[in-house]
Amino acid sequence: MKPLSCGGAGSPSRPEFPEPPAQPRPARRAGPTLFVFILAALLLPFARAGYRIENVPRPAELRGGIIGVAFSPTGTLVVSTRYGEVWMRTAAGTWRCFARGLNEPIGLVVESDRVVWVAHRPELLKCSDTDGDGRADTFDALGGQWGISNNYHEFFFGLRRDSAGNFYGVVGLTSLGDKLTLSQADVRGTLNPTQLLEPAGHRADLRYRGWAVKIAPDGSLTPLATGFRQANGVGLSPDGELFINDNQGEYKPSCGLLHVAPGDFHGHVAGLKWEPGFDPTTFTTEKAWHRYKGPAVVFPHGPMGVSGGEPVWDTTGGKFGPFAGQVFAGDYTRLVVRSSLEQVAGGWQGVCFPFLGRNETAPATSGEKLLAGVMRAVFAPDGSLYLGATSGWGAGADGLQRVVWDGQVSPEVHDVRLTSRGFRLSFTRPMSAATLAVAANFEVNRFRFYYQYKYGSPWVDEARVTVTAVHPSADGLSAELVLSELTPGFVYELSVAALRTADNEPLANPLAYYTANRLLNGDRAIGDTTRLPRPGETSTAAKEADAKAAATPDALIASGEKTYRLFCVACHQPDGRGIPGGAADFRDDKTRLAKSDADLLKVIASGVDTKGMPAFEAILSPLQRKAVLAHIRATFGQ
Repeated sequence: MKPLSCGGAGSPSRPEFPEPPAQPRPARRAGPTLFVFILAALLLPFARAGYRIENVPRPAELRGGIIGVAFSPTGTLVVSTRYGEVWMRTAAGTWRCFARGLNEPIGLVVESDRVVWVAHRPELLKCSDTDGDGRADTFDALGGQWGISNNYHEFFFGLRRDSAGNFYGVVGLTSLGDKLTLSQADVRGTLNPTQLLEPAGHRADLRYRGWAVKIAPDGSLTPLATGFRQANGVGLSPDGELFINDNQGEYKPSCGLLHVAPGDFHGHVAGLKWEPGFDPTTFTTEKAWHRYKGPAVVFPHGPMGVSGGEPVWDTTGGKFGPFAGQVFAGDYTRLVVRSSLEQVAGGWQGVCFPFLGRNETAPATSGEKLLAGVMRAVFAPDGSLYLGATSGWGAGADGLQRVVWDGQVSPEVHDVRLTSRGFRLSFTRPMSAATLAVAANFEVNRFRFYYQYKYGSPWVDEARVTVTAVHPSADGLSAELVLSELTPGFVYELSVAALRTADNEPLANPLAYYTANRLLNGDRAIGDTTRLPRPGETSTAAKEADAKAAATPDALIASGEKTYRLFCVACHQPDGRGIPGGAADFRDDKTRLAKSDADLLKVIASGVDTKGMPAFEAILSPLQRKAVLAHIRATFGQ
């Protein structure tokens, strides 16, 4: 196998820390942006009129833990579960178990009602019903060169197949949350125990862990790209472009849509040891950052969820509303994210919005509350969106749901596109000329992240960007924003809560996040929307934040509010009610905040692995942890 190219390396002539024109740094307070976020999040579960969520009945024997959802060419619904089963449901609603005894079949490609390809831990498996009795009786392994150990966290994520018959998936990393026992009996491939760079919670002790792979119809495997952590979402665009939604964590500031091409490096260093010719003795975090190819669309951690799932493209031809061609992905924290992609200067990037979300049902829509744990999605032949949810990994729920559009178009920001001077926003319905022409009705902020081995990253280099002019279209369906500065390498937050439609309705969702990796003229920053922390910067910034937060009790609570918004709201929800079976409910469960400050601060620092809560000791300073607890007590306590 030939060595893979580096891919994504920056030009030495570009500055490592490009500095945009000086802009005033925004005070992160409960001002318009935070208010809009909280209001939007409270309404998001069914924020737009016209969408109804239905729970899909399933037999008691289908226990849940749904981690694969697909349709056959004849319209048969097929699901797989973490319990190792594959089930089918006919159009008449009759269920049958097609296969069982598999090892966490986490993705499906359904060739027919009698042939199902399954991505499970050890290999790609072809399950065939050769005698026509409705149950698989022949199982053929294809691929599997990555090996398997006794570790509980070794997944094979996928599954997608292109027009040539090639399969695509990602071999997940091994988690250090469990002991790893290796022997010649349970290892395929060569073990290289070399540790890279800083310690992290996930490793690539077995071949190809942390790699996206292509498996040809003859079973031959081609490693495509590395840098993945736990890529629990693999998608192919209608044009055959591979996009992967990786999970936030070490070396991963946020989830998001990663465009994957051969030779790419997407951030996590563990899998690099399996790259031919790689020399770990000379590799550094800085070299990793220079190779890093960030998400085409960043899903900012917190507002856009914390643990992303499978991306699917709306190819329904308008049966699902006005978002044809856009991308939908579930998140574990009771959220579905909507994205739109565009090519800029040879690279993919774009915007994301919340679509379906959290908390209580808004009166403009009908149906059930969106389940937590939504990881899988597929569009049905009738244009509805099916969502599979699992309670595994700590805080989800088991179930299957169907999202149906009833033909009503709710007022939305339909899309955001980059221009040479700023952004062009389009809308699903005509907007009021009086509100659309006012620059103050468009609030724009930008931020980026650290590239670091620590779990996630705070938002850094935040600043308000002035909208100097607005140019609305005559029909009210779009507006071009001219900004005081436009710099590559930042995520731009756009808030438009003051806008109204021509018939005086507010937008159902007034927030959007655009990932500006590149500008139209080709300018691009090294590391996309990340940068390396400068020496001593993280500790200095923490000390400055602590000093400001500790000034008064009110300042401490205000500081904690920002931390809660960035790191806690996705699981604990804007109203503090959490997720059943997972994140704590601070409002209705009085025992949660009855614990002492010392006990709760220990939980924040150390995390709760069984509930899916990460440890924040390496991300938040002691006073920041104290501040967020002060905010929680002041907002949700007695």
